[in-house]
Amino acid sequence: MNDLETCREQILSEDTRDFISNPLRTPLFNELLKKDPCIQDAGLGYQCIYFSKELVEPISLTRFSYNSIPNCFAPVAMETLNQTGILPVQNYPALQLKGKGVLIGFLDSGIDYQNKVFRNLDGTTRIAALWDQTIQSGTPPRDFFYGSEYRKEEIDLALSSDSPLSQVPSVDIDGHGTYIASLAAGNADADEQFLGAAPESTLAVVKLKQAKQYLRDYYCITETAVCYQETDLILGLKYLNDLADELGLPLVMCITIGSNLGGHVGTLPLPALLGSYSLMPDRIAVVGTGNEADKRHHYFNDILDDTDTKNVEVRVGENVSGFTMELWTSLPNILSIAITSPSGQSTARLPIRANASTDFSFLFEKTRVLIEYRLIGEKETSELIFFRFTAPTPGIWTIQVEPVHVLDGSFHIWLPISEFLGG
Repeated sequence: MNDLETCREQILSEDTRDFISNPLRTPLFNELLKKDPCIQDAGLGYQCIYFSKELVEPISLTRFSYNSIPNCFAPVAMETLNQTGILPVQNYPALQLKGKGVLIGFLDSGIDYQNKVFRNLDGTTRIAALWDQTIQSGTPPRDFFYGSEYRKEEIDLALSSDSPLSQVPSVDIDGHGTYIASLAAGNADADEQFLGAAPESTLAVVKLKQAKQYLRDYYCITETAVCYQETDLILGLKYLNDLADELGLPLVMCITIGSNLGGHVGTLPLPALLGSYSLMPDRIAVVGTGNEADKRHHYFNDILDDTDTKNVEVRVGENVSGFTMELWTSLPNILSIAITSPSGQSTARLPIRANASTDFSFLFEKTRVLIEYRLIGEKETSELIFFRFTAPTPGIWTIQVEPVHVLDGSFHIWLPISEFLGG
């Protein structure tokens, strides 16, 4: 089912469910592949696969591997040039590092290609190519099924016309992508006393489409939050790397989106691919970080022995429709949990059943909590306890973390990033 129009429809449809596959497929995946789904190559052995929702629902960790369900990411901010120490490097006489002969690739909300900080002195663009995943009226990039690609020649023609957007209709509504690109690669603007980090570099831009509603529902993300899904990100990475190969330029992958979820050991598809690309000659990833440092969305502690228990308190505000949370520990540590509601109702200790789920309803609070256990073996063998709270009552919820078997007893709990949470 890999013809262009059919696959474009599948990739964009809210009736399709998106998955990420690597060479270590589960038996369920191999069986589903017999249904002839649309498959998009994502590079280095990864694929994005699109199934009809009737084939795969309900989506849960008891049926699909953790890494096969796309994670969701939000934009993060980056420090200003003076704080990063870029200006002294640019101006050091023996270096003169301005980015000439380097391709900088961005995965973000797009770019204001008409802005003068992205244009040469003669008015032509410094953008080698722009893949706008949100526009379906143009031609997709080679080997991709959706979005529209605009090359330098097309952008230059648009810039020389009286109506640029009639020829290249890509705009950065959010502004985050333009801001990041200007910091990283903007020309000097004397009026604004501004200079980007690599003002002589060549730019490549992927404007990401928004995540599908079913993924927002799965992760309890509001409709108004800016949210990008992992399938579009890893396809964007492949596009940037293919373009760098075509142009014969070294590539800097500028990644200014982030997520709190995952085991934080590089096993999610996006960080795994970033790591693999960065091992190649003339490839490097630059990743924005730090936005969550003061948000208290991460908890760490140690279970000292088989009799120890730790109580973790989560304060929930008013009018929160739902949220997810993840507990991670490394095997051979195996932990169990109990949950106590603000009114004192408790689940007692929930039994450990690998790759199984428990759905618990708190009668007094009218809150429903889904708990899924998962043993994950990739770069590091881990136990995951995944929580989804629906209609949580405001107040202090307590997670009792109890040992089943401990070695060092270390565990982490993460809430989603601030942009995906309310209250």
